[in-house]
Amino acid sequence: MTQIMDGLGKLLQPIQGALEWIVIFLYNNVIANYGIVIILLTIIVRIVLTPLTLSQTRSMAKMQRLQPQLQEIQKKYKGDKQKIQQETMEFYKKNNVNPLAGCLPLILQMPVFFALFRVLREPSIIITSVLGLPYINDVANPNFTFLWLDLNAKDPYYILPILMVATMFLSTKLTSTSSSGQNKIIMYAMPAIFGVISINLASGILIYWVTTNVWSVGQQWVVNRFIKRQAERQEEKGKEAKKEEVLVLTEEEKKIIKKKRKKRKKKK
Repeated sequence: MTQIMDGLGKLLQPIQGALEWIVIFLYNNVIANYGIVIILLTIIVRIVLTPLTLSQTRSMAKMQRLQPQLQEIQKKYKGDKQKIQQETMEFYKKNNVNPLAGCLPLILQMPVFFALFRVLREPSIIITSVLGLPYINDVANPNFTFLWLDLNAKDPYYILPILMVATMFLSTKLTSTSSSGQNKIIMYAMPAIFGVISINLASGILIYWVTTNVWSVGQQWVVNRFIKRQAERQEEKGKEAKKEEVLVLTEEEKKIIKKKRKKRKKKK
C-alpha cells in the first residue's frame, strides 16, 4: 500500500509542483492569507478544467433530456431486465448517446484534484520554507488563519463540515438524472459519509472542498436552466410541427373536396 501511494505521489509530482507555484505566486503577489489563496487556487483550477467540465455537463444534460423516454422503456418492460438493457442500448444508439461519455472528463480531472488535495494537506516546501511557519512560538501565524479558522486545525464549531455536507447534497441533487430509490440513497448517503470523514480534517482542506461544491452548484444551476430552455424550445417546435401537419391535412382535404365536387358536376 505504501509503495502504491509513493508511486502515485511521484506521478502527481509535476501537477503538484505547478499548483504549489500558483500558491506561492498568489501568496507573494496577491494576498498573504492562506485561506483566500486556497479559494483563489480552487477557482483557478476550476476555470482551467472548464472545457472538460463542460464536456461532462453536456453529456449529463443530454442524458437528462432523454430521461423521460428511458423511464418509459423501464415501465414498458418492467420485470424483464434483459429486455430493458437491450432496449436501452438500442435507444442510446438511436439517439447517438454514450452513457460513459460523462465519466471520461471526470476521470481526466481526478489527477488534478488528487494533486490539489496533496498540496493542501502536505504543502511540502510551501509552508515550511516559502510561506513561513504555520505556528510561531505555538501561536497560529495570522497569515494561516481565515475568519474564525486555524487552517491547519479542524473547525472547532463544525461549521465547515456542515457547509460541506449541505453543498455536496445540493450539488448531488442538481446533477441527479433519476428519482429512483438507488439514486436517492446515493443522494443522502454520500454527503453523510463525507461529512463524517470531514469532521477531523484541517480547515484548509474543507475550504477547498466547500469552494469546489459551491462552484459545482452554480455551474449545475446554469446547466439545468439551459436544459429547461432547450426542452421548452423543443416542445414549442413540436407544437408548431403539429399545427403545420393539421394545415397540410386541411389543404389535402380541400383538394379531395374539390375533386368530389368536380365529379358531382360531371355526373349532373
